[in-house]
Amino acid sequence: MSGLYVRWGVVAIVAVLLGLLAYGHYARNVATLTPEEVLAQRPHGVVRVTGLVRGGTLKGNLAAGRVRFTLAGQRQTLPVQYQGPRQENLRELKTLVVVGRWDRAARIFRAHDIASVSNYGFVLGAYLVSLVPLAFFLFAMERKAGLLYKEIKDSKLYEPEWSDDVVAR
Repeated sequence: MSGLYVRWGVVAIVAVLLGLLAYGHYARNVATLTPEEVLAQRPHGVVRVTGLVRGGTLKGNLAAGRVRFTLAGQRQTLPVQYQGPRQENLRELKTLVVVGRWDRAARIFRAHDIASVSNYGFVLGAYLVSLVPLAFFLFAMERKAGLLYKEIKDSKLYEPEWSDDVVAR
């Protein structure tokens, strides 16, 4: 029975390691900042910012991919200059995730890409609700199957049935 617990201990350790790697990927490549956080932290490097394109602020040539707009957060707004490929979902009163760098000198966010807005909390919840009970079910079933195998094995020695036909051949 200790082999069962060792196997499932290894499975649990691998699951924790995969969870830590997934969280690291999320923090580096998927997590977004709000306009308030960008203005407060003034981050270096490429970051993702989520907010609502404020109505009446979308100016420039959308077809050419050169647009200026204001991204609104809960309390503050962030001026954004987008220069990149033409985006179909770039319009006023739309929640966007813009990818780019904060320009400290000009106090403007220079975006080069627009990413999709996803509900990662819902996705994580769906995985947890489905995979955790499945793991408990598999553990319990493997444990019961191991106990049943041991009980059958200990009940009597296996004695093959020999008939006269088999022996005569």
